[in-house]
Amino acid sequence: MIDYKNKNIFFTGRTDLIDLEELEKYLLQKGAVLVDSMEKADLVIKGKFTPIIIEEELYELSLTQLDILEINKLEEEFSKNLDIDSILIAIKISKDQERLLKLLSNEYFEDEVFIKLLRLYDFKDEDIYDTDENRDVCTKIVERFCSLVETNHNIQYAPIGVYYTALEASSDKLLEVIYNMPDFSISDKNAQENQPLNLKEVVALNPNSSKTMHLQIIKNNRVNELRFLALNEAISAMVQKKLFEKNIQEVNISLIKASNYDENMIDEFLKDDVLRKELFKVVSLDERLFDKFFENIDDISLIYLCMNKSLTSGMIEKAFEKNIDNANINLLKNKNCPNEKIEEFLNKQDKIYNISIAHNEALTKEQFESLYALDDYDVNISLASNISTSKEILKSLSLKEDRFINETLCANVSTPIGVLLQFQYDGGLKSIISNNDSFREFTRKNIGM
Repeated sequence: MIDYKNKNIFFTGRTDLIDLEELEKYLLQKGAVLVDSMEKADLVIKGKFTPIIIEEELYELSLTQLDILEINKLEEEFSKNLDIDSILIAIKISKDQERLLKLLSNEYFEDEVFIKLLRLYDFKDEDIYDTDENRDVCTKIVERFCSLVETNHNIQYAPIGVYYTALEASSDKLLEVIYNMPDFSISDKNAQENQPLNLKEVVALNPNSSKTMHLQIIKNNRVNELRFLALNEAISAMVQKKLFEKNIQEVNISLIKASNYDENMIDEFLKDDVLRKELFKVVSLDERLFDKFFENIDDISLIYLCMNKSLTSGMIEKAFEKNIDNANINLLKNKNCPNEKIEEFLNKQDKIYNISIAHNEALTKEQFESLYALDDYDVNISLASNISTSKEILKSLSLKEDRFINETLCANVSTPIGVLLQFQYDGGLKSIISNNDSFREFTRKNIGM
């Protein structure tokens, strides 16, 4: 840090991030003397937009008698030594939004300071991008906290930028501020299942949101927010219980999908037909739970239980003993299905069973080839969706030039990039390809998108 004591200081040009009055006050506190001409100065602060004629004079003087300090250096030093608590109190009292906007533009503040300042900003019940001031604040939020800015330099100027910032935010304090901002919603046109559509839902889902925030969402009692909070992988047992006690079916389904429940809740879920079916599909099974469910199970419930991906080969064998047709169809899709059962059902030469088997990700190369050799349209669609289908078969399927098969291939992360690159020129397929994780990774690495 520069020692300003007893130095004669002259300013040229303009300040950038901080008012000149505040910088002058700072220098005076440090013992500096402010002078009105360069001739009297020991140190010149060179601001933005310093006239060229003065810059030339500064250069000549710097060779002999003057020290020159760029304004950004002084502003950085000032920012790091600012009594932020005093500033916050002053803004709270004065409600000086113009000064607050200037401070929010200060890139030298730590994130923690920025968030404290952001809490004081008043959006005036306008949408987040409806006024120039709101838009400027949101731009600063995205610039500072959204990693997508590195690859997409326009994201900070679009309303969607705040949405992405909330999705990846790691600061519970930032998430709290975003939750209390005017809400912003994205279009549901291309939304994925269980994708949050507004900022409040994003905050509810984000695992970095605080317990205090969770309790606020529960208190607000808005069903969609509760539903996404129930999907949050980081909620505490207490929050799980409070959500369960709401007795809202949509919320309980989310608790089940996210495995956010304890043993006591399972018994309650079993009493409700809809919740029981959801539970059977996704619960992580062990032998004790399987036996509990399997004992006295009805045929409909068995069909749902047979959709469960955590079934072991032993559990699958037991389920096959019931010989319920729709249950068998689900079991044949399971990668833990014993190979001898796959062969047994292939030998039946039954179209429905073949369609189901073609979904199984654990088939042998020979089994994949035998299914493809059937040249059955519906079996081919199943093969096109299977991430374990060989690239050779996937490429061959693309040559059939069938619309529905092509759409299925575009969604498959195992489809060769060369095939996807050909399909992307088809407007109807482009949106599907854009959601393919393999294609996204390819474009990030090779095109910088």
